[in-house]
Amino acid sequence: MIDSRLPRFSQALQAVVLAVAFLLDLHLAVAVLGAILLLAAVGGPRFNLLAHVYKALPIPPGELEPAAPPRFAQSLGAIFLTVASVTLFVTEPGSLPWYILGWGFALAVAVLSFLAAAASF
Repeated sequence: MIDSRLPRFSQALQAVVLAVAFLLDLHLAVAVLGAILLLAAVGGPRFNLLAHVYKALPIPPGELEPAAPPRFAQSLGAIFLTVASVTLFVTEPGSLPWYILGWGFALAVAVLSFLAAAASF
């Protein structure tokens, strides 16, 4: 069981980080966020860096909810961001795969994270 506000916080933060990474062409931010999601999906809230940031902020606690749905979303996000990171680092900048598999997958995670945070989905 996890705080119900934690997934919304981390999803909103993911969306912002990925949008800024795209605008500033920061490939490393995609890879770092992918690694954070992978650790969170595999290790749970104890290994989730975004959960530690959330707990450090003065946010009142929410209701408890099952951890399985957010961990599944983190797993999918980690997979997509891994593909995006590898593509961004090994393909020619400006090429079709660089945009579709690289930034396309990263921006898909950003959009889905934003929708999940905004709609509590």
